[in-house]
Amino acid sequence: MARAVSTVLDVSVSLLLVGVAVTTLGFAVPVEDEPSQIETDTTANSIGTVTASVPVAGDRRAHDTLAGHLTAAAMVNGSIDGIQIGSARYPESVRRTVRNRTDERTHVTVRWRPYPDAPLRGNLAVGPKPPSTADVSVTRWRLDSGIDAPKSLASFEATATSLSTAYVTRLFPPERTRIALVDPRTAPRTAERYRAFAEALETDVDDALADASPRRANEQLASALADRLESDLRKTYTSPVAATNERTESDTELVIRRWEP
Repeated sequence: MARAVSTVLDVSVSLLLVGVAVTTLGFAVPVEDEPSQIETDTTANSIGTVTASVPVAGDRRAHDTLAGHLTAAAMVNGSIDGIQIGSARYPESVRRTVRNRTDERTHVTVRWRPYPDAPLRGNLAVGPKPPSTADVSVTRWRLDSGIDAPKSLASFEATATSLSTAYVTRLFPPERTRIALVDPRTAPRTAERYRAFAEALETDVDDALADASPRRANEQLASALADRLESDLRKTYTSPVAATNERTESDTELVIRRWEP
């Protein structure tokens, strides 16, 4: 299995300065038992090495490898219980860029989960699905998600809180977000992102936004998200230790499928 470590995008560009839409997700996901057949596919390798400058918002652009863009876009394109809480703008820019750098016989999927089958997840798919009759080669990578949460926690509540806080902070880094909230050029879009996230979680951050306080807004979002995750963890695992042993929040999985006519 090929491995690569992506360069995590500057969150002030890739996560902070893009808008948010709330829609229903419908992405292809990698087949778990699909074997990797080749390790030297030129197109697959180029995704990990070729760099690109991708539009983010207005005249702002982010520069990274295609793999780095795919990873960041999947994180931006987050969802909770199937409702999208991330931006449709940056991910679509990444899709367009990757499509332009690969041929029509390439299908790429990226997915992130804080633990298997979690209601919180990130997904991105690029390119057509391979035909059912095609001879498909698969390259599978594990990439750094940019999320680092404490692992050794003694309760479901603590585990859910740590995961939620890490994810919300990844999307809304407090220092940079405050700058965006007080800048009239970026304040409306930043507030829009917060409100869309809050709506998906059935909470309210308007008071915090009125005070340009991303820390308070983040605490409210993380608290609402933690309630969702704690409930799911209790239903899924027999103990906090069992949940900790299956946590995967630091990784994203990138799968590249290539086929011949």
